[in-house]
Amino acid sequence: MLLRVDVKSRSAIRVTGEQLKVFGLDERGLQDVLFRSLDRLLPDEELLLIAQSRRWQEEPDLLALDEHGRLYIFEIKVWESRSENLLQALRYGQIFGSYDYASLDQLFRRFDETGRSVSDAHRAKFGIQLNEADFNHHQVFVVLTNGLDFKTRQAIQYWRRAKLEVEPWVYRVYADSDGTFLFEIARFSVEDNPYEDARAGFYVLNTNFGNDPADHEDMLRTKKAAAYFSPWKRKIEQLSKGDTVFLYQSGVGIVAMGKASGKLRKTAYHGEDKHADEEYYMTLDRFRMVNPPVSAAEIKEVTSANYSFRGTMFSMDAESGDALIKFLQGREQSAQP
Repeated sequence: MLLRVDVKSRSAIRVTGEQLKVFGLDERGLQDVLFRSLDRLLPDEELLLIAQSRRWQEEPDLLALDEHGRLYIFEIKVWESRSENLLQALRYGQIFGSYDYASLDQLFRRFDETGRSVSDAHRAKFGIQLNEADFNHHQVFVVLTNGLDFKTRQAIQYWRRAKLEVEPWVYRVYADSDGTFLFEIARFSVEDNPYEDARAGFYVLNTNFGNDPADHEDMLRTKKAAAYFSPWKRKIEQLSKGDTVFLYQSGVGIVAMGKASGKLRKTAYHGEDKHADEEYYMTLDRFRMVNPPVSAAEIKEVTSANYSFRGTMFSMDAESGDALIKFLQGREQSAQP
């Protein structure tokens, strides 16, 4: 919901949304925008993305697993007031809901391209070992729909009452004063993340040690912040010149830090031609190692915030970032003879 507030009268009026067709927007174009923004729209710390749809294949737009092995089936087409949105998702449920571990693993290996099994990737992400039977034991359907699309939303209510786990992912479109439009969509989340809107120039970046120690060593050796493959690599685009980046090693803590240069660079992952531009990185100025590392428990104690360190990168509010800097400075001073 978007409200227009009159500061003088202290009154608020709800802004009425519009349908996409009012602006003559091509639906496939908007879908492309959403795919390019997956790093901001999906909870990297809560879901392991295992597949994206391919052209001319009967596949859902996205497939993801949560820490319990539940399969999330996303249908993010932006057709409005058409039951196909929901029915197509249920159709995919019939197909992929029957996938055993071997089929799911084959699907993931085709998407991931790093050679890991889906079990290894899941363990690296969530820190728990699932039995093969725990994968895809339950399905959750996620359907993107316009806030004005009452037909699809009513259908979702019906299926939820019938005990089918269908989640609406609602977006809204508003006319702007210059003839363009504003697009409002909340990040899809398994659980609410109270830190998702914090943008204060402090970031914690996972060095990918759990997936490949070579990536971790490369970041420290070349003094950079990096992320790999879509959609995770696009998180580096969020960094601005002067932002403080803490490099976090899984199971260890913050091991290094520096200031983002502001210059986004792209290169082939591990130098392999088949992975051209699959690494996004930014050099870190004023780079220094943090020794001893600051553990996850210490970070939570210093900042009084219960951050999750599973994702590729997350931002800190200014108060937490400043508190962490002061903690490091104090520790260094106490270590001096």
